[in-house]
Amino acid sequence: METEKRLLLVVAFSILAVLLYQKFFATPTHVKEKVVTRAAKVEKPPLKRVVSEAQGPPAVPIKKKEKGGSEEGVIIFKPVKGKAQEVTFSFPLYKVTLSSRGAVMKSYLLTRYGDDRGEPMELVGGEGYFRYYIPGNRGLSEALDRSVYRVEVREGEKEKRVSFVLDIPGQKVRVEKVFTFYPDYRFEVEVKASLPGAVESEGVLVGPRVAPKDRKSHYSFSGPLIYNGKKAIEVKLKKENQAIYSGFIWTSLQSLYFTASLVPKVPTEVTIWKGATKGEYYLALVSKKGNLAFWSFMGPKDYALLKSYGVGLEENIRFGVFKILAKPALEILKFIYNYVHNYGWAIIILTILIKIVFHPLTVKGYKSMNKMQELQPYIKRLKETYKDDPQALNREMMALYKKYKVNPMGGCLPMLLQIPVFFALYKVLMVAIELRHAPFIFWIADLSAKDPYYITPILMGLTMLIQQKMTPMGDPTQAKMMMLMPIVFTFLFINFPSGLVIYWLVNNIITIFEQFLIKKVYA
Repeated sequence: METEKRLLLVVAFSILAVLLYQKFFATPTHVKEKVVTRAAKVEKPPLKRVVSEAQGPPAVPIKKKEKGGSEEGVIIFKPVKGKAQEVTFSFPLYKVTLSSRGAVMKSYLLTRYGDDRGEPMELVGGEGYFRYYIPGNRGLSEALDRSVYRVEVREGEKEKRVSFVLDIPGQKVRVEKVFTFYPDYRFEVEVKASLPGAVESEGVLVGPRVAPKDRKSHYSFSGPLIYNGKKAIEVKLKKENQAIYSGFIWTSLQSLYFTASLVPKVPTEVTIWKGATKGEYYLALVSKKGNLAFWSFMGPKDYALLKSYGVGLEENIRFGVFKILAKPALEILKFIYNYVHNYGWAIIILTILIKIVFHPLTVKGYKSMNKMQELQPYIKRLKETYKDDPQALNREMMALYKKYKVNPMGGCLPMLLQIPVFFALYKVLMVAIELRHAPFIFWIADLSAKDPYYITPILMGLTMLIQQKMTPMGDPTQAKMMMLMPIVFTFLFINFPSGLVIYWLVNNIITIFEQFLIKKVYA
């Protein structure tokens, strides 16, 4: 029995430790310097990573000795002036605005997803997306970004295209950016450039954030990802300021619920470096062959939608180590929602189903604990007899367990088996966009936000206290420690999403009923 009590304490405090770590100390996984093999079906070289101490794109000093001339092979020219023209395309799912100044995306509004104020969610942050980027030549990059391009628009039934063209005949400079937009959060970008001189590669820049108004969370990764065909690697630059990757399938910059994912069509490198503010990152897609082509998904981290593209975009959703359980749990949750049309009730029904599945294990655990309780007089006698001989005590206790067919770990084993399921649901309820702004009943208007009146966390703490009262422990010290758990968990869950609190609350209520039933029926 003492072994089970200690294991119970270990389990409880392990859960508490993980929750506290996620809340206060969790940082995204740091990418180690290594070569990761690609997926066999993708004809790309292995993912490679090179680190650099440079802060941002390295700048080449430009001495403007001669107007419109060049210095040591570097093109120098003043930005092409003029009145900027904006181009706006509207689709049922989003509205995008581009500017001819720099040929950049100025705005990308999601019409079916709003921020916490009810305004359409803006995904573009900073000075705009897809600004021109030339490695080692910041001056030229900025000149191209400040120039006004010629605009050509073509709108079809299923796609809308805009071409931005910049010509400087005297220097034989020509830059063309072509954006082609489709109704399903997807668009293509092609960059063609003719830049005489020492320019060997060029690209476009994304950052420093995607969906800057989206919620910040300690519970899920936000920032850049690199997908190598097998898994998505979370990039968190720590000591180094910059890293360059090649051989990847896609890269993305993401927030809690939204992503800007870039999928190259030609051999491409991506440079990732830190922004000026914590949590800010820049991605630069660079092609060394003079032409850059990729397609992009900018929209919600909806699992089914991302998976439909067939390139692993669903890995943008960070389900954690138990994703093999989290993914089916999300599908079941959505399946239930299709019938009840309320994610609050879907969470409750899913919790009940999980408790039903684990009920036989719970009964088995209770029977094991009951047998252990019956053996306590024998165990106490053995401890007194062999108090000076631990080896003999252990041998006799094993013989006692064998004689009465008792597993000393049997009481806690069912709990251990349920831990992966708990953490899988924990991640689902934390990151699933389906719960974002989803109402339940009464005062709970958003299952992804905390309970504004803290009613559900308090009820959860009270039900946890009742649970502890129904499971008395012989050791007074252990009993006091376990009685602190409801208090600690209540304060911990105060700021958790109400959907997760409801799951834990319902789980506690069912467990209380289950313990009462087991004692009455199976005792």
